[in-house]
Amino acid sequence: MAFFIWNDDLSVKVRSIDNQHMKLIEMINDFYENIKNRSNDESIKKLITEMRKYAQSHFALEERYMKQHSYPDYEAHKKQHDLFMSKVVELEEKFQNGKLLLTFEITSYLKDWIKQHIQVVDKKYSQFFIDKGIV
Repeated sequence: MAFFIWNDDLSVKVRSIDNQHMKLIEMINDFYENIKNRSNDESIKKLITEMRKYAQSHFALEERYMKQHSYPDYEAHKKQHDLFMSKVVELEEKFQNGKLLLTFEITSYLKDWIKQHIQVVDKKYSQFFIDKGIV
């Protein structure tokens, strides 16, 4: 059974963003499985880098939509993204420098942050984006 399962409660009703959220969840599940199976550090480093790059790309898409359509809560939303990215970069650097042991706790942090962010913060823009014709 997967560590983190997509369900309709996570949908923001914007297909392009939901698809990216599903991909992030898939990546978190891969990360969890690699930790569970005690994969080698190189495999885990690659997964962390891919997750970081994908999250950056995903956040950039959301922020572009927000800016294009003058989303009123843009600054607060972007701040959430920036805080998460700084935490992920910090974790990545510590792991690459041998100063961090990856644990299920870190995987749980990623899962909980993404889940809470989608269900609380992203849901705020859902109807706004739909009204603007973003699909």
